[in-house]
Amino acid sequence: MTANLTPNPELSFTQIATDGFDADHPPDPKLIDSCVHCGFCLSTCPSYRILGKEADSPRGRIYLMDAINEHEAPLVPTTSQHFDTCLGCLACVTACPSGVQYDKLIAATRPQVERNVPRNLG
Repeated sequence: MTANLTPNPELSFTQIATDGFDADHPPDPKLIDSCVHCGFCLSTCPSYRILGKEADSPRGRIYLMDAINEHEAPLVPTTSQHFDTCLGCLACVTACPSGVQYDKLIAATRPQVERNVPRNLG
């Protein structure tokens, strides 16, 4: 894992860009690939309904998990905030016609964020 310090004017602390998730139980690519991105989860997701941002929906978070797994997006505060907006209600799991195990995906992602993304006191 390499780290590059990159100041972000929108944040009061320094972002540390990692190469992606670490090797300690990252989200399973097979579970990620089970999502067909149909959008049935959108109407059940409270954070998406309030914020209206794709990245704050289960589908958007799955896209982001995949991008981080594939080293196409960094695991930094600006990307991890989308995982933080998940309330963990898991209404999306029962709404999913493809049977995506979002519960397992978010459960694997949260420890990755805690280990690899610096937090400020706020």
